[in-house]
Amino acid sequence: MGIPVLYIYKKVDLSRDWVKYVLLALICAISAVMAAFLSFHAVLIYVLPLLSAVQYRERMTLWVTYAVNDVTMTLSMLAGFYHGICDLNLLLGSNHTRDWYMEQWGAGTMQFSLEPDPVFTILFYGALPRAVILLAFTFILRYISITGHEDAQRIADLTYRKETDLGTHVYNKNKYEEMIADYYLGVDRLAAIFWDVNNLKTLSSVLYELSTDRRKVYRVGGDEFVMLIENPVETEIESMVESVSAALQEKNSQGEMPVSSAVGWAEGYGVDVRKIINEADAKMYENKTRGKESRK
Repeated sequence: MGIPVLYIYKKVDLSRDWVKYVLLALICAISAVMAAFLSFHAVLIYVLPLLSAVQYRERMTLWVTYAVNDVTMTLSMLAGFYHGICDLNLLLGSNHTRDWYMEQWGAGTMQFSLEPDPVFTILFYGALPRAVILLAFTFILRYISITGHEDAQRIADLTYRKETDLGTHVYNKNKYEEMIADYYLGVDRLAAIFWDVNNLKTLSSVLYELSTDRRKVYRVGGDEFVMLIENPVETEIESMVESVSAALQEKNSQGEMPVSSAVGWAEGYGVDVRKIINEADAKMYENKTRGKESRK
């Protein structure tokens, strides 16, 4: 029964929606078969499908698995009673099947009475209590794992909205002020590159593609962006400036709306982050002024 599970895991696209339900159903079936031959020793084995289902972080998947688990558990108890290892072994310290006990009872060698309606007894006194216990366990898993995951996603979304300029998808000025006040003061070497451009969308898309964990981009004004580079390597500043310039020239050559920009940069120690930024900003305005004068 484990072969289909391994085959699906190795050969089938796990992103397909039906795969998870087939896998979980097979896990339920495998747990039920194992429990049928292990009697009450295997009560906790019914938790395995639930632990598998909760990895998908979906409420529906968890509840479907719980329902399938209840069905396979009930069938397992009935099959185990008639054809598996009998639960009487726990009391009598043996390892026989129900048929052996029935033969001994019929021969008069065992002096105890049998339940006249074993199916009802198994369902009411066995399957139902276990289903209730699994239900409680399912609620606990849903709250701890799925609800916690959903809360984390909401927090992450709120954090993204708080820190990101939604129009350009780079960091906003709030994040910028926070980082230069706390984070960048502890950076060894720091470089700042300022851009002022008349085509907001074009520049933001280019800068977004160039950003990394070490190179963060912020929108600090209407058309102004700054890239702060932690511990810049040799020629990295020039490389960033040239990459942006080449991208803007390509846009101009495509006959789209003319794009003009001014850039300035500076480098220094992280403790002087505001001085570095002001210097880069001043150079950018100098270049912008020279550009205007050259066009007159």
